[in-house]
Amino acid sequence: MKDMDWVVKLNPDRNPRKRCLRVGRMSGVRSIRRISRMCPFPGKMSLLRGYTRMYDSEAVRSRLEVGLALERELVQTLRREGWTVANRLPARKWKVYVIELDPTVRKHRKVRAANPDADPAKPCLYIGQTGREIAERYMEHQSGTGKKRGARFLEGSCIGLREDIYAVFNPMPQLESLVLERELALELREEGYTVLGGH
Repeated sequence: MKDMDWVVKLNPDRNPRKRCLRVGRMSGVRSIRRISRMCPFPGKMSLLRGYTRMYDSEAVRSRLEVGLALERELVQTLRREGWTVANRLPARKWKVYVIELDPTVRKHRKVRAANPDADPAKPCLYIGQTGREIAERYMEHQSGTGKKRGARFLEGSCIGLREDIYAVFNPMPQLESLVLERELALELREEGYTVLGGH
Protein backbone atom coordinates (compact mmCIF):
# COMPACT_ATOMS: atom_id res chain seq x y z
CA MET A 1 0.00 0.00 0.00
CA LYS A 2 1.17 3.55 -0.72
CA ASP A 3 1.47 6.07 2.13
CA MET A 4 1.04 3.72 5.09
CA ASP A 5 1.53 6.41 7.79
CA TRP A 6 -2.19 6.88 8.49
CA VAL A 7 -2.71 3.09 8.61
CA VAL A 8 0.08 2.68 11.19
CA LYS A 9 -1.39 5.49 13.35
CA LEU A 10 -4.80 3.78 13.38
CA ASN A 11 -3.28 0.41 14.29
CA PRO A 12 -0.86 0.99 17.18
CA ASP A 13 -1.11 -2.64 18.39
CA ARG A 14 -0.60 -4.21 14.99
CA ASN A 15 1.36 -7.42 14.59
CA PRO A 16 3.75 -7.03 11.61
CA ARG A 17 3.41 -10.77 10.87
CA LYS A 18 -0.34 -10.41 10.26
CA ARG A 19 -1.55 -9.15 6.91
CA CYS A 20 -3.22 -5.79 6.25
CA LEU A 21 -7.01 -6.06 5.89
CA ARG A 22 -9.91 -3.85 4.91
CA VAL A 23 -13.40 -4.40 6.32
CA GLY A 24 -16.36 -3.65 4.08
CA ARG A 25 -20.07 -4.35 3.59
CA MET A 26 -21.66 -6.16 0.64
CA SER A 27 -25.41 -6.14 0.16
CA GLY A 28 -27.25 -9.08 -1.35
CA VAL A 29 -24.38 -11.54 -0.78
CA ARG A 30 -25.33 -14.58 1.30
CA SER A 31 -22.34 -16.94 0.98
CA ILE A 32 -18.66 -16.75 1.87
CA ARG A 33 -17.79 -18.46 -1.43
CA ARG A 34 -19.37 -15.61 -3.41
CA ILE A 35 -17.52 -13.00 -1.34
CA SER A 36 -14.22 -14.82 -2.00
CA ARG A 37 -14.89 -14.75 -5.77
CA MET A 38 -15.63 -11.01 -5.67
CA CYS A 39 -12.68 -10.06 -3.41
CA PRO A 40 -9.74 -12.32 -4.32
CA PHE A 41 -6.64 -12.40 -2.10
CA PRO A 42 -4.43 -15.27 -0.85
CA GLY A 43 -5.56 -17.03 2.32
CA LYS A 44 -9.01 -15.52 2.10
CA MET A 45 -11.22 -18.46 3.05
CA SER A 46 -9.92 -18.91 6.61
CA LEU A 47 -10.26 -15.19 7.30
CA LEU A 48 -13.74 -14.96 5.83
CA ARG A 49 -14.98 -17.97 7.79
CA GLY A 50 -13.74 -16.48 11.05
CA TYR A 51 -14.74 -12.86 10.55
CA THR A 52 -17.77 -12.68 8.24
CA ARG A 53 -20.88 -11.21 9.87
CA MET A 54 -24.24 -11.82 8.19
CA TYR A 55 -26.91 -9.27 8.97
CA ASP A 56 -30.41 -8.25 8.13
CA SER A 57 -32.68 -5.44 9.28
CA GLU A 58 -34.28 -5.62 12.70
CA ALA A 59 -37.68 -4.34 13.72
CA VAL A 60 -36.48 -0.82 14.55
CA ARG A 61 -33.02 -0.57 12.95
CA SER A 62 -32.41 -0.22 9.21
CA ARG A 63 -30.10 -2.60 7.35
CA LEU A 64 -27.66 0.28 6.86
CA GLU A 65 -27.53 1.01 10.59
CA VAL A 66 -27.03 -2.67 11.46
CA GLY A 67 -24.37 -3.07 8.75
CA LEU A 68 -22.42 0.02 9.85
CA ALA A 69 -22.53 -1.10 13.49
CA LEU A 70 -21.26 -4.59 12.62
CA GLU A 71 -18.54 -3.17 10.38
CA ARG A 72 -17.28 -0.89 13.16
CA GLU A 73 -17.40 -3.71 15.71
CA LEU A 74 -15.43 -6.01 13.39
CA VAL A 75 -12.76 -3.35 12.72
CA GLN A 76 -12.27 -2.90 16.49
CA THR A 77 -12.10 -6.68 17.06
CA LEU A 78 -9.49 -7.18 14.33
CA ARG A 79 -7.36 -4.31 15.65
CA ARG A 80 -7.46 -5.75 19.18
CA GLU A 81 -6.25 -9.07 17.75
CA GLY A 82 -3.22 -7.40 16.14
CA TRP A 83 -4.41 -7.17 12.53
CA THR A 84 -3.59 -4.05 10.52
CA VAL A 85 -6.95 -2.72 9.36
CA ALA A 86 -6.98 -0.16 6.53
CA ASN A 87 -10.32 1.43 7.42
CA ARG A 88 -10.26 5.16 8.12
CA LEU A 89 -12.06 6.65 11.10
CA PRO A 90 -15.71 7.41 10.21
CA ALA A 91 -16.09 10.86 8.66
CA ARG A 92 -17.97 13.36 10.83
CA LYS A 93 -19.94 14.88 7.94
CA TRP A 94 -23.44 13.56 8.64
CA LYS A 95 -26.24 15.70 10.04
CA VAL A 96 -29.67 15.12 11.52
CA TYR A 97 -32.30 17.74 10.73
CA VAL A 98 -35.88 18.53 11.77
CA ILE A 99 -38.46 20.23 9.54
CA GLU A 100 -41.68 21.73 10.88
CA LEU A 101 -44.61 20.83 8.66
CA ASP A 102 -48.00 22.31 7.94
CA PRO A 103 -50.58 20.77 10.33
CA THR A 104 -52.64 19.65 7.31
CA VAL A 105 -50.33 16.61 6.94
CA ARG A 106 -52.40 15.09 9.80
CA LYS A 107 -55.27 14.56 7.36
CA HIS A 108 -53.39 11.58 5.87
CA ARG A 109 -54.45 8.24 7.34
CA LYS A 110 -50.88 6.86 7.45
CA VAL A 111 -49.65 9.91 9.39
CA ARG A 112 -52.44 9.53 11.96
CA ALA A 113 -51.82 5.77 12.25
CA ALA A 114 -48.10 6.34 12.96
CA ASN A 115 -48.93 8.97 15.61
CA PRO A 116 -51.96 7.69 17.55
CA ASP A 117 -51.15 9.71 20.70
CA ALA A 118 -50.28 12.98 18.94
CA ASP A 119 -51.22 16.25 20.63
CA PRO A 120 -52.97 18.48 18.02
CA ALA A 121 -51.59 21.54 19.82
CA LYS A 122 -47.99 20.48 19.05
CA PRO A 123 -46.41 20.93 15.62
CA CYS A 124 -45.90 18.25 12.97
CA LEU A 125 -42.24 17.42 12.40
CA TYR A 126 -40.15 15.49 9.87
CA ILE A 127 -36.85 13.95 11.09
CA GLY A 128 -34.15 13.16 8.54
CA GLN A 129 -30.39 12.72 8.14
CA THR A 130 -28.04 13.69 5.34
CA GLY A 131 -24.39 13.83 4.35
CA ARG A 132 -25.02 17.03 2.39
CA GLU A 133 -25.97 20.58 3.36
CA ILE A 134 -29.22 20.67 5.34
CA ALA A 135 -30.52 23.72 3.45
CA GLU A 136 -30.07 21.88 0.15
CA ARG A 137 -31.92 18.82 1.50
CA TYR A 138 -34.70 21.07 2.83
CA MET A 139 -35.26 22.61 -0.61
CA GLU A 140 -35.49 19.13 -2.15
CA HIS A 141 -38.15 18.13 0.39
CA GLN A 142 -40.09 21.35 -0.20
CA SER A 143 -40.04 21.04 -3.99
CA GLY A 144 -40.19 17.23 -4.24
CA THR A 145 -37.02 17.14 -6.38
CA GLY A 146 -33.72 15.31 -6.01
CA LYS A 147 -32.72 11.67 -6.23
CA LYS A 148 -34.37 10.87 -2.91
CA ARG A 149 -37.66 12.63 -2.37
CA GLY A 150 -38.02 11.66 1.28
CA ALA A 151 -41.48 11.45 2.83
CA ARG A 152 -44.27 11.75 0.28
CA PHE A 153 -46.23 14.23 2.42
CA LEU A 154 -43.48 16.88 2.56
CA GLU A 155 -43.82 18.50 -0.87
CA GLY A 156 -45.29 21.96 -0.33
CA SER A 157 -45.83 21.29 3.40
CA CYS A 158 -42.50 22.49 4.83
CA ILE A 159 -42.76 25.53 7.11
CA GLY A 160 -39.11 25.73 8.14
CA LEU A 161 -36.13 24.08 9.77
CA ARG A 162 -36.17 23.60 13.56
CA GLU A 163 -32.50 24.23 14.34
CA ASP A 164 -33.40 24.61 18.02
CA ILE A 165 -33.95 20.83 18.12
CA TYR A 166 -31.04 19.49 16.05
CA ALA A 167 -28.19 22.03 15.78
CA VAL A 168 -26.45 20.93 18.99
CA PHE A 169 -25.84 17.39 17.64
CA ASN A 170 -24.24 18.07 14.25
CA PRO A 171 -21.99 16.95 12.58
CA MET A 172 -21.35 13.26 13.39
CA PRO A 173 -20.41 9.92 11.78
CA GLN A 174 -23.06 8.20 9.65
CA LEU A 175 -23.85 5.45 12.18
CA GLU A 176 -24.47 7.97 14.96
CA SER A 177 -26.68 10.04 12.65
CA LEU A 178 -28.86 7.01 11.85
CA VAL A 179 -29.20 6.14 15.54
CA LEU A 180 -29.97 9.76 16.52
CA GLU A 181 -32.50 10.14 13.69
CA ARG A 182 -34.42 7.09 14.93
CA GLU A 183 -34.16 7.89 18.65
CA LEU A 184 -35.06 11.57 18.20
CA ALA A 185 -38.19 10.59 16.25
CA LEU A 186 -39.24 8.16 19.01
CA GLU A 187 -38.61 10.73 21.75
CA LEU A 188 -40.54 13.52 20.01
CA ARG A 189 -43.41 11.14 19.23
CA GLU A 190 -43.58 10.17 22.93
CA GLU A 191 -43.75 13.89 23.80
CA GLY A 192 -46.89 14.21 21.67
CA TYR A 193 -45.51 15.58 18.41
CA THR A 194 -46.78 14.26 15.09
CA VAL A 195 -43.58 12.81 13.60
CA LEU A 196 -42.73 11.67 10.07
CA GLY A 197 -39.42 10.14 8.99
CA GLY A 198 -36.94 9.03 11.60
CA HIS A 199 -35.90 5.88 9.74
